[in-house]
Amino acid sequence: MTASGVFSGGGLALWRAADCGEWKATAADIASDLDVLQVPHQVVRAFRYPLSKSWDKRPRRGEEVRIARKDLPHLLPWMPSIQQWIDHITDEWPGFAFTIFEPRAEGMAVLQLPFAADWPRWTPRQAASMALMCAECGHDLRDRQNGDRLPYNIPLPKQPTKRRLVCGRCCNDGLDELERLAALAGAP
Repeated sequence: MTASGVFSGGGLALWRAADCGEWKATAADIASDLDVLQVPHQVVRAFRYPLSKSWDKRPRRGEEVRIARKDLPHLLPWMPSIQQWIDHITDEWPGFAFTIFEPRAEGMAVLQLPFAADWPRWTPRQAASMALMCAECGHDLRDRQNGDRLPYNIPLPKQPTKRRLVCGRCCNDGLDELERLAALAGAP
C-alpha cells in the first residue's frame, strides 16, 4: 500500500509535505485524529526525493506520521482491511530508518537519516537524487544483502561537512577514515 501511506517492517507511515494543509490533511491533522482514536503514533521529520520536473533539486521536506508495527492492531476497529497488510509484514522487511556509519575521531558513530519510510521503494534515479548510491562505485546503498556494502559517510577533505556516502568495499569499512581522524585528533 503506497497510495496514502507505506507499510514497512517498522509499521505504517503517512508522509505529508511541509505546509500541505491547504490541499490535504497535514501530519498534525492526522496525528490529532489518531489521538481521538487512541492509536499510538509519532510525528517525525522526513525527507523525500525531489520531483523530477521541479526546478528545485533539493529533497522535499515533510513530516511523517508513524504507527509502530506493534501498534497497528489499534487501527483494526476502524480499518479491518489492513489486517491483510499486517499479516504480510515480516522481519525481513526494512524498517523506517536508513542507517549509516560515520567515522569520527572517538570511534564509529551509527546514524539514522531522516528519510521518508518509502525509501526502499524509490527508483534508482530517485535514490541517486538522495545520494543513496556509492559516491565511488555507484552501488545502490539500499541493498543490504552484502555485508561489505554497508553505507559510510566519508566526506571529501575539501567539503568536510557535506554528507557523502560510500560503500564499505570502497572505503575499507571506514577504517582508513577512522584512523585519519584519530591521528588528526592526536589519539593513540
